[in-house]
Amino acid sequence: MANSNLRRRNFVGASVGVVASTLAAAETAAAPAPKKADTGADSSKPYGVQYYEKVNEIWDRISSTELPLLAQGADQAAGSLRNNGKLYCQIVGGHMHIAEMRRDRPGNPGYLHNLSRNIKPQMFDLVGKGDFVLFDYPKEHIRKARDRGAFTVGIRVPYHPNKTTPKGVLAMNELAENPVFADVLLPEECCSIILTSHVPFTDGLLYIPEIPAVRACGSSPQGIFNLFWMLSAEIAMRHKGGSPMGSSDKAREFIQTVKERGAKIRKNLDQIDSVAKAMVEYVSRGGRYWNYPLGYSDENSKIEKWSIMVEENTNRASGLVMSKTLSPADIKEKAKAGDFVFIAAEASDVKENIAAAHAFKNAGLKVIYVGPKTEGSTAEDLPKIADWHVDTLSPERDGVLKIPGMDKKICPTTGVLYALAQYMLNAQFIGHMIKADMTPLLFMGMHLIGGRAYYNVVQKVYESRGY
Repeated sequence: MANSNLRRRNFVGASVGVVASTLAAAETAAAPAPKKADTGADSSKPYGVQYYEKVNEIWDRISSTELPLLAQGADQAAGSLRNNGKLYCQIVGGHMHIAEMRRDRPGNPGYLHNLSRNIKPQMFDLVGKGDFVLFDYPKEHIRKARDRGAFTVGIRVPYHPNKTTPKGVLAMNELAENPVFADVLLPEECCSIILTSHVPFTDGLLYIPEIPAVRACGSSPQGIFNLFWMLSAEIAMRHKGGSPMGSSDKAREFIQTVKERGAKIRKNLDQIDSVAKAMVEYVSRGGRYWNYPLGYSDENSKIEKWSIMVEENTNRASGLVMSKTLSPADIKEKAKAGDFVFIAAEASDVKENIAAAHAFKNAGLKVIYVGPKTEGSTAEDLPKIADWHVDTLSPERDGVLKIPGMDKKICPTTGVLYALAQYMLNAQFIGHMIKADMTPLLFMGMHLIGGRAYYNVVQKVYESRGY
């Protein structure tokens, strides 16, 4: 790995040229970058602020357009429960979804048990009249369930085409051999009602002139997860809390809580920026960017160890082509003193995370903790151990909503606000890397035309450059 900034600068310039020429030769370039007037970018604002503002636009759209539809969906789900129907959920888009919506997630009321994309379609053969389905995966088995009488609620997401998707931007033909993308229908063809995540088809939100082909910093958690928790809250209120049909008060309370806490994270930009500058300094000295994956078992996918929040920061569309996973067992083989490692968590006092943080620090790595200072944490916890802490301002161990008839609060904000803080930090990091003449590369989503070719090129650049 090069230790001089001069060598890094020369390689960055060469790598950008390689990417551009390779895509042009393959004639699979992404949709043309918008002109400056079309980007919505404001060069006078830090990238972290631009990212926050665009996420806030997603929250505002959800608040203004989706509440009546969420109420209608919750009415139908509650009716299914009263009449001995079953509730189903199959959401497969994004990166954190398996962890965020898992059944034993603290704060999950358990009404919508998310099914893996790997289940056989035949599992839905018995789904029909009186049942309820939430989905973002518009496949034939969902349409058939709807035709048999199930009430199906679809979510428009960036990865599959829908009636609002611009023409000529999604690479469905390129991905047809992948069973995840093969034989995908329009969600409108499968649903009784349709929700909109308000996440753009690019997923990434930031236009960066030095990296024009890719929108930086993804946003899918801000659509899918908020809708999932808002709908779960309204189902719980009807089933346990005696809420009248048509109500959306708890869904509104949840998204308002997210907005209020997000605004406080925005006010902490100076501290976030300090962490970003430190990250650039580590990289300039030859440091590597790592993520620690705490795992758990998932009964649907049969994966024994599946990284949790780390999925949002490694091999991610619109994410950095420099962030890899690292466990304490891998330190001697992969890492060295001067590297830095992200630890992201739903709670600040998880024993495995604390042990990992000590192992990393003992090996000379800098530890950056992105997560809350959890209520009731009296012993060692990550904010005390880490070299840097970016607070996600979600201190509760469970959720944020009190539901009559339920012992614990439901619907957590730890996931969506982690994603906000992480991307604000990475946005600032990208900006400072560019100022240091070390422009990083980004992954293009493979759901976009040109995404596969772009991925192949930047991955080779990463392997050659070392970050």
